[in-house]
Amino acid sequence: MKKIIKSFVLGMALVAAIPCLAQQITVAPAHMISDYQIPEKLDNQVRSKLQRALTAYGIASEVGMSSFAMVPEVVINDEHTSTTVPVYCDVDFDLVIMLQDVYTGKIFASFSKNGKGKGTNKSNAIAKGVSAIPLNTPEFKGFCESAKLKVIAYYEQQMPALIASSKAAANGRNFEQAIGILSEIPEECRGYDTKVAPLIGSYYKTEINLEGESILAEAKAAWAKNPDESGAEKVASILSKMPPSCSSSAGASALLQEVKKRVTALEAREFAFEKQQADRAYALAKQGQANAHSEKMATIRAAREVGVAWAKNQPKRITKVYLW
Repeated sequence: MKKIIKSFVLGMALVAAIPCLAQQITVAPAHMISDYQIPEKLDNQVRSKLQRALTAYGIASEVGMSSFAMVPEVVINDEHTSTTVPVYCDVDFDLVIMLQDVYTGKIFASFSKNGKGKGTNKSNAIAKGVSAIPLNTPEFKGFCESAKLKVIAYYEQQMPALIASSKAAANGRNFEQAIGILSEIPEECRGYDTKVAPLIGSYYKTEINLEGESILAEAKAAWAKNPDESGAEKVASILSKMPPSCSSSAGASALLQEVKKRVTALEAREFAFEKQQADRAYALAKQGQANAHSEKMATIRAAREVGVAWAKNQPKRITKVYLW
């Protein structure tokens, strides 16, 4: 039992020490499109290359957390197949990368790079040519900067509607949904700190407080039913799921103190020592967090994880692009 309780306290310390990341602009990755058959290996390679480039230029790549996608397309300008043996195919093409609304298909920005490829067939020639095009260039960086501005402008325009939708969800006590809706809005948008962040913090606090109350009630019921060693094990297991910084944390600590009185003297001494070590780790972690990040951003970071989890569990919506 003492090991489980120790894990619970240490777990809270580790959560407190998690770095708080800014809410990045997020664009979903999409499959490559072409009039010709694209090898699966090339599709995966382009996805990885595109994600690395976007990350380098400050754009996150995640399905389900954005209304935008980066869509790569191969447009063939010219092709020629030799009559020699072995046969070779030469292609001249443009690699076009488009920032698109995933639900309407509207193109907000595009980048085009010409390329040439030579292979044993058209698909092979295209694959070789596309693979040779770099994205770590000033031109593509400029496109990404332009794309970010377009995304920010879109969400600034949509912010009132998204806030209204989140409030409707919260009024129905669907706080995870409310957080998920707001988690789509990038931090760079005007009004984020005054209109969005406070709501995310409020929804998150309410959500974890309700969850904490439920967990504490379950733990108290388990202890009331079996106020012995087996009950103590059950209580510790239940309380290990308690969200940090929720309103029931004090009640959980009080219950742990009550449980501790029922264990043997030896176990109590061992647990007291272990808890002291855990408390020290927790205090150091909290101090490190205070030095590096504000409490507000810690809340937003944790809340966004709730929103991401909610979004990923939603039914798939019909899109105009083929997302990964």
